[in-house]
Amino acid sequence: MVLSGDQASAQPAPGIMQDGDAEIVLNDSVPREARGVEVKQNLGDSVSKDLALVDSDGQSVTLGDYLDGERPLILTLNYSNCPMLCNIQLNQLAQSLEKGGLKIGKDFRCISISIDPTETDERLIETKARYVEQLPSHPQAETGWAFCRTTQKVIDQLATEVGFSYNYNEATKEYAHPAFLAFLTPDGVITRYSLGVAFPPDQMELALVEAGQGKIGSFIDQFVLLCYSYDPDANSYVPQAWKIMRLGGAATLLLLMLALVPYWLGRKGNAAARQQPAAGHTPAADGTTPLKPTQWFGG
Repeated sequence: MVLSGDQASAQPAPGIMQDGDAEIVLNDSVPREARGVEVKQNLGDSVSKDLALVDSDGQSVTLGDYLDGERPLILTLNYSNCPMLCNIQLNQLAQSLEKGGLKIGKDFRCISISIDPTETDERLIETKARYVEQLPSHPQAETGWAFCRTTQKVIDQLATEVGFSYNYNEATKEYAHPAFLAFLTPDGVITRYSLGVAFPPDQMELALVEAGQGKIGSFIDQFVLLCYSYDPDANSYVPQAWKIMRLGGAATLLLLMLALVPYWLGRKGNAAARQQPAAGHTPAADGTTPLKPTQWFGG
């Protein structure tokens, strides 16, 4: 069909088809299976500890078994047959943990739960071995990083609790899902998310120290966290000027007080010396000190 100039100028914008009075909007940029794939950050919410899981050894466990009240927990949602994103994310996670100072099993624990209800124990064992072997400096990585499977019902409940949305593509037998990592307190409260595939070791450590609620990390880690706050827009910890200024003011006041201590002690000592009579001078009843014989005549 050949359109005149007027007819061509009246065409709808790309992505919009008109049928009589009806208008159909086409989304050409986002695949249908990827629509609605997102993470709602439910910060401050708690996960259910009674969620039934099966670990890579085939043992029945619950999510609460990994929340011991002492160590924070890193939670990831993945699946073994993921063709790309899960591999990239977990590789980056392992590399970041290997470079960090905190140790799996000692300072924190990690659990990766499959969103595929057909996951087998054999695949879990293979997947776990692939990433644990990347952590040679973590002697407790084998027991500290769990890989689990579960039922669709439990997957749906956990995904809702942590704000994780995903879709299954029947044609490709694959899941469309976001990169997702959540930090939980030792009691299962969500304190922080990481929604990228890169995990800078310093950011990872700050998130773990925060989730640990003062129970893990060195004094320096705790001190640094006082100066930093999490920026959800930047998805990272950033220095806060007002916190740094407040700490700087407190440090200045403390140093000033320490510098004045010798002066205060010196003044106190001089005052005590002035109140004591000289040697050989016995105060009279009225508090005055009599003169020595040699002083009677100005001697």
